[in-house]
Amino acid sequence: MSSRDPGRERMADELAASGDYRILRRMGALEVTAAPPGTRLLQGLALDVETTGFDQGRDSIIQFSAIPFDYSPETGVIHRVGPVWSGFEDPGRPIPAEVVTLTGITDDMVKGQRLDDAGAGALAAASALVIAHNAGFDRPFVERRFPAYRDKAWACSVSEVDWRRLGGYPSSALAVLAAWHCEAFYDAHRADEDCLAMLHLLAKPFPDGVRPMARLLESARKATLRIYAIDAPFDKKDLLKTRRYRWSNGEDGRKKAWWCEVSEDLAEAEFAWLAEQVYGGVRGKWLAEKNTARERYRAAP
Repeated sequence: MSSRDPGRERMADELAASGDYRILRRMGALEVTAAPPGTRLLQGLALDVETTGFDQGRDSIIQFSAIPFDYSPETGVIHRVGPVWSGFEDPGRPIPAEVVTLTGITDDMVKGQRLDDAGAGALAAASALVIAHNAGFDRPFVERRFPAYRDKAWACSVSEVDWRRLGGYPSSALAVLAAWHCEAFYDAHRADEDCLAMLHLLAKPFPDGVRPMARLLESARKATLRIYAIDAPFDKKDLLKTRRYRWSNGEDGRKKAWWCEVSEDLAEAEFAWLAEQVYGGVRGKWLAEKNTARERYRAAP
């Protein structure tokens, strides 16, 4: 039940009804309904980390947070939200000033702290799916710190939900989606708050009535192919960029090439495009690696 002041709520409703204002309310606990008897439920884990930087090989986790929740794999409805599991860890060196500014996490907050390996491992063991709002960033950090997460199925609430097409939103940044999709704000860039925001996003239906969680599950079940355009001609780089290929310089252990990731059912169409547009009608010069939710977003070997 909401504890908001009724008078202020009336004022907020009047402002919103005028059409000249958009009202954002502070994000609170996610309200859920109990699952009907006989509903098959699985445990998911909404996870986020704050780190000393972006280098997955050199930087370290300074905050790890996760919220376990039960969901129906058939409908994507979230039926239970567990308590937040969160902790700090001392990286053994000063936290960069820009990270302190972004997250509010200071050296004093992490001094002498260490994350609970057993607790984090137990969360992984109990969860069928780990979800992060940029799994390509979070997963390598988490796997390096907690090996229990290496063989888990992961999903990304940025890349596996088409927020722009389904909701018309201008960005897939978590705070932006919270404002547009949930009409709410929260203390962003703190791992515990980010996890809660992620659950709010996944639980609220799109205008067509389908929940983002259902869309994410649909995507996570599909195999994808990471396609590397090996030795693509230099004069094709702009064409590849327009096609949403990204450049890998090979420094992280991946192939040095332009690459993209497509669902398995779209692979043949992508191969045909590469042959016609990039390789002058020649097939087979590219390299394709198959990924499932257990491999996607892993760090390069």
